[in-house]
Amino acid sequence: MERLKVAMLGCGGLPNSCLMPSMMVIDEIDLVATCDLHQEAAGKAADRFRADRYYTDYQQMFTQEELDGVVIAAPPTVHTEAGIAALNHGLHVFTEKPPSMSAEGAKQFRDTARTHPELKVLMGTVQRHCPVNRIAKEIMMRPDFGQAIVYQARYLCPGPGMRMDWGLDRQSDADMFRFFLLDHIIHHLDLTRFFMGEIVAVSVMRSQTESEQYAAVINYRFANGITGSQTICQRSPTFENRTLIVGDGPSWVETHNWTKLSYSTPDLPVGQGGYSDGRIVQWDGGISYQEGVIRPGYREELTAWAQAILSDGECRANLEDGYREMCLIDAIIESAETGQVVEILEENGD
Repeated sequence: MERLKVAMLGCGGLPNSCLMPSMMVIDEIDLVATCDLHQEAAGKAADRFRADRYYTDYQQMFTQEELDGVVIAAPPTVHTEAGIAALNHGLHVFTEKPPSMSAEGAKQFRDTARTHPELKVLMGTVQRHCPVNRIAKEIMMRPDFGQAIVYQARYLCPGPGMRMDWGLDRQSDADMFRFFLLDHIIHHLDLTRFFMGEIVAVSVMRSQTESEQYAAVINYRFANGITGSQTICQRSPTFENRTLIVGDGPSWVETHNWTKLSYSTPDLPVGQGGYSDGRIVQWDGGISYQEGVIRPGYREELTAWAQAILSDGECRANLEDGYREMCLIDAIIESAETGQVVEILEENGD
């Protein structure tokens, strides 16, 4: 099997806990170099994950190494600059979310990728690659599921704590809310679009509190006319990640915490009235996934990127998705501040 020579740019928590452990078990990827501003971090990662060399300057790494691609998981203030440099060196790019700190930066990154159609760029929004969400999508495509008519999601998390290298103000409520959206909720915007198609408008209500319990309800209107909602909250004692889609088959499917799925169809024919618990099919992928990887999706997204390179396939989520989701984050913030419905204009998400 042909193996891709890949470098890791950024050797912090996520690369060490999820990305590089995943690369070790993907047949198509050969990790040959690491890079981090901190020499010790780059060296330790190279030693732990058996890379041949390590660097503190990614431009030097791009020039000296014979690479096929690079995985970028540095602070997002670097994603656009490093990603564009990689593309201009002729490298395929896997970039962690967000693609930039702003929609304008994401657009610049996307536009550069458009000038290199031969190169594959995948943005690491891990949720759409989780096996449980892939199964849910397959269920939604079955004729007996019908058209999706209800979308409800909930995401509660114990953090996030502000990361100083994101260039945001820990004391600013606006910056903390934006950080939550960029660091966590962008995954769910991508998953929502994966399940339901394009979001054309949002309205947001934030909880009014003096604490740092950033909580809000996001209401969506989709291009197909269906509406949906999502509750988000940080500072929860535990993770709670749940998505429910109801089809007019009638049927419903629900995913829970990256590994569990429930699916139901009625026992009674539609239109006969009465109540029925129906038959519920449940699947549990278990809490143990892969040593060194905290949850499903990371191995799958890196594998999808590698296979797209080798087979000249399509990458999703890509930078078109990334730009669209950065525009959605701006719309969510605007709606939260104004209390108005904000439409996602075509010229902002083309």
